[in-house]
Amino acid sequence: MATSPRLPPPAGRRSRRIPRATSSTLFTLLLSLAFVHLTSAQLTVYTDKPSPSTTVTSRAASASWTGLPIYDPLQLIPPTPPSPAVTAVNIPIPPNSAALHASNLSLSVPQKGNFLGFSVELSVADTLMGPSGDHLRPEFLNYLNNIQVRAGAGAVIRVGGNTQDSSTIYPEGFGNGKVVEKIRTEGSGPTSTPWINYAPGLLYTMANVSRLTHAEWYFGLAFNYTDALMDWQNIPLAASYAQRILGGNLRGLALGNEPDLYTDHGDRPAGWGPNDYNSEWTTVSQHVLDSNSPSNQAMFIGPSTCCNRVGFELPDIVNTGWLVANAHKLAQISVQHYPNNNCQLNGRPIDPQSIFAEYLNHTSAKSLTSQYADEAAVAAGAGKDLVMLEMNTASCGGFPGLSTSFGAALWMTDWALQMASYNFTTALMHVGGQNVYYNPFTPPPGNLTNVYQWTTGSVYYSTLLVAEIFGQSNTSRITDLDVQGDAHTDLHPAYAVYEDDVPSRVVLFNFASDPSGASTYQATLSIPGGNLAGSVHVRYFLANNVAEHDNITWAGQTMGASYASDGQLHGQVVTQTITCQNSLCIVPVPAPAIAVVYLTDKALALSSPQPASKSAFETTIVGWGSATVDPKVLETSNGQNGPAGELGRNNKAISGAGRRTGALGGLSLTMGLLGVLAVI
Repeated sequence: MATSPRLPPPAGRRSRRIPRATSSTLFTLLLSLAFVHLTSAQLTVYTDKPSPSTTVTSRAASASWTGLPIYDPLQLIPPTPPSPAVTAVNIPIPPNSAALHASNLSLSVPQKGNFLGFSVELSVADTLMGPSGDHLRPEFLNYLNNIQVRAGAGAVIRVGGNTQDSSTIYPEGFGNGKVVEKIRTEGSGPTSTPWINYAPGLLYTMANVSRLTHAEWYFGLAFNYTDALMDWQNIPLAASYAQRILGGNLRGLALGNEPDLYTDHGDRPAGWGPNDYNSEWTTVSQHVLDSNSPSNQAMFIGPSTCCNRVGFELPDIVNTGWLVANAHKLAQISVQHYPNNNCQLNGRPIDPQSIFAEYLNHTSAKSLTSQYADEAAVAAGAGKDLVMLEMNTASCGGFPGLSTSFGAALWMTDWALQMASYNFTTALMHVGGQNVYYNPFTPPPGNLTNVYQWTTGSVYYSTLLVAEIFGQSNTSRITDLDVQGDAHTDLHPAYAVYEDDVPSRVVLFNFASDPSGASTYQATLSIPGGNLAGSVHVRYFLANNVAEHDNITWAGQTMGASYASDGQLHGQVVTQTITCQNSLCIVPVPAPAIAVVYLTDKALALSSPQPASKSAFETTIVGWGSATVDPKVLETSNGQNGPAGELGRNNKAISGAGRRTGALGGLSLTMGLLGVLAVI
């Protein structure tokens, strides 16, 4: 099997080797291997007893489910539909930007169809993408390809997260074929979170994914440790490899993750704040530039604050002079956010049923986004794009029954469009292991070896909707139409997309859940002062109710249920044509549903896969993989106010299931594609 070429390390650079294991680590590893051998799910759990002063936290699953969270079949109870039911909503569509302005509405900056993408935790990147650059997982490629053929641009992916801040690159690799190693060391934090070591092979894997799907990347650099900021040589070394291997597919390097939580996690001393962040970030970023002398000096993104900490938000950092001092180094400005915290402090979990309705209305998306109005102004004033680098339904893995629901996908689509209307240019849903609920896609446990065994999360469908809503022109501008006039406006939001200053698509939501059909409403579309075509095209995002998480379709196609996906859409595309009369088009919107209305044939064509598009990557061999859970790993991961002194991160421990065993050791592509993979 041919392999991808490897770059030698830059002259004079050496990486700091982190100790591989201690005796206690080896003992834990042996126990883990024994556990893996005995269980079909290959789930490793290791724990430390908390000290009396430690805040005790826990993970909740549905009461009757004892398997991995991602496969939890729990369905919540949908909220009662409104009474009396709303059966008619008028949707006037301003004919151009001037008319929008007269209605106190405005258009966003031009948006691309790949607006909604993925934030992949560094520790599980190889599990998702493949064990090496010449062994990629075609299911993963299919998930990305679905977006690329609709958006006309590759999916946007960030590799990083909490585990990036304990990461080290090893130019020489590990001698065992792996590209990522999780090393549990003593003294690495109160939860004994492992160090993440990775080889340049991880970056070659990412580059080969781009070769096949045109994926674009953000890559995370470590910043979280004060011992010479972890490794004075390793940070620029990692930056150099990322730039040289990913080339034009690299959107930016994220230096640090959620710095507003560093003191809570014990990674900075009490009192460390925005001024200290400014000093350290400015020093380290300049050191990277001085060490590499890249032709593109604007290579970083930051500050990736997450949690609305008073005194440590983006405007507070800007007030220290950070943006003025570093604008020339910044590709984009980034923030991160989760609307709820499922870290279950002191064993007090949030009941997902009690908050389900909070995700089923337009106010949620509006309030989540409007709080970033100041950040949007800061980015615009600096001439930088604003990126939501990490987000999902809730921190610490999401909620059972809620994060997996059709309602979550309605909400995710609404939030993504709302962010686009506020001039965010990218939003990335976080992806963890099998011990979370919110994943857009998840590979099967390592002992499963047949195709069609990935699990598609409901929120994955949101990426397909957003890709078609913005299409392939790269000129789509969106506005929230701020629909008024019915008793339950919050359940029936609508957006309009404009291309060349004329409306091209309309997006209609129905958050109500009413399988009887009584809450289906008729949306009457009109263009005051203008004319609609004689007919419009409509595609529907549908499920029986908002709690459903298996029987979901977009335009008549489905990704399947748990353990049932190969990353492809199955079924025939269903596009309805609705005849309009007297410049009025009446579009039914079931409860629940999203209806995407294409006002012209051109708009439909620019949202559909082109005839020459590659339809799918066929699967051949399905191989190894494993899932590992440290009960504290996600407790303070993904932001949202973790307890002081508790440092939690996503991780996957080392297990026998993670070894490559020759050419059949991982899922590979068909032989015709492997030749492509060998070329960088």
